Amino acid sequence: MMLTKIFLLKQLYLRRLIGEQYCENIDLNIKKDAIFKSGNIDDVIKNCNLCDLSKYSKEKILGLNGASGGIVFVTLKPILPFSASEVMIKNISKNIFNTDSYSSFSMIKCNSNASINDKYIYICKEYLKSQIDSIDPKLIILFGEDVARHILQTEDKVENLRGRILKSKNLLNKEKDFIVTYAINDLLKNPSLKPLAFDDFKIAKEFLSK
Repeated sequence: MMLTKIFLLKQLYLRRLIGEQYCENIDLNIKKDAIFKSGNIDDVIKNCNLCDLSKYSKEKILGLNGASGGIVFVTLKPILPFSASEVMIKNISKNIFNTDSYSSFSMIKCNSNASINDKYIYICKEYLKSQIDSIDPKLIILFGEDVARHILQTEDKVENLRGRILKSKNLLNKEKDFIVTYAINDLLKNPSLKPLAFDDFKIAKEFLSK
């Protein structure tokens, strides 16, 4: 019940941000897919104050919106400019996929050191959905178990998800192709995982070449 109230409040707040006004007879039976059609998603994200996380946030990180129809990398937390995570994703794109054109988004948009819980992800993931919908990628690469759990709606461990192309439309409007690998922080902290992730990226590259 609490999550339903949060979602309804979020819908009303987002629609207010994009210029809608309410007098009476508010229709709460709103399709999720329609929320951002008349607004600028970047401005909505920058002005979001829907959860406590925004109070502790230094800034909102929008991510990198690259060419349509390509690859999207999805992490749990924002990828900060000049960080080791950004360098790793750039190297993966350039050295494995032979391209400098890609998109990189996070589930959580606030740059904060606060711990992340499911409530924050629930509120924030609709922004991610709209960002992905806007570029219609061919393949979405998910970094980590938490990201896979919320996007693919699965409780499987990352070891049981990785190593193959997965199809899902739980988060998005239409069925899309995904591949799951280890969280970016795990790859940075534990180099022994990198060969396993490399195998996942090779599968992704082969899929994209078809």
